Amino acid sequence: MLVALLVLCVASLSLPAARGDQGGGSGPRPGNLLGARIPVSTSSPEVREYAQLAVETFNTGSNSMYYFRDTKVLKAEKQLVSGVKYYLTMEIGSTECRKGTDTGEGVNLTQCPFSAEQQNFRCDFEILQVPWKNETAVEKFSCLPA
Repeated sequence: MLVALLVLCVASLSLPAARGDQGGGSGPRPGNLLGARIPVSTSSPEVREYAQLAVETFNTGSNSMYYFRDTKVLKAEKQLVSGVKYYLTMEIGSTECRKGTDTGEGVNLTQCPFSAEQQNFRCDFEILQVPWKNETAVEKFSCLPA
């Protein structure tokens, strides 16, 4: 009798999990799985900071004579990995600020007007932030003409 009661108790505890119901707890919800990408506001301070880092990385790797800056963050997501990975989809455009004549350090790209013959790209960036190591880096990016 005691064994049957124990089996019944264990079975009833596993029912909510079998139905996908979390029983009102604070665990993962359907569509919001642990480790899944979750949307982030494109205007949030963290996204603005990482968008700036992404453009700086693009400018460093670009052989263009002019700096680029972001025109719009189209989509932002983050994912919990061994740190936090941010996925940004952005539009960037060429400016009138020429590399080499302006000091690369301290160029305020928001003060650089867009070029009249603006070259535009749509870019996807992956940025990894590891807070306990105080590290943030653009892991990879790809851009196509917009």
